[in-house]
Amino acid sequence: MLGRLIKLAIIVLILHGTWRAGSAYWVFYRFEDGLQEIAQFGGNSTDGELRARVGKLAIDLEVPVSPEAVEIRRTQAKLFIDASYQTRIQFLPRKPYPWTFKASAAAWIRP
Repeated sequence: MLGRLIKLAIIVLILHGTWRAGSAYWVFYRFEDGLQEIAQFGGNSTDGELRARVGKLAIDLEVPVSPEAVEIRRTQAKLFIDASYQTRIQFLPRKPYPWTFKASAAAWIRP
């Protein structure tokens, strides 16, 4: 009986950690997808406008990205948007761990 309770507790801890990590990664993938969309349709926008769109996306998804953490680079043919943020994931109850996510997007632009 005690062995089953220990196994059940371990399974619950694994499920808890998986749920927390999965939720954080789901938000990250949605954020990165939004960055890709901004890059694809923002070729003619200024860097300030792009940062504002990234900021709005971050607010909508509750992602803690500061404007300083958004890097925008352009070449003659491509637009790159990189953003990183750090969040705390509770793999174990009451034990949050800092986790850094680095999102990037690139898109071809017309001159």
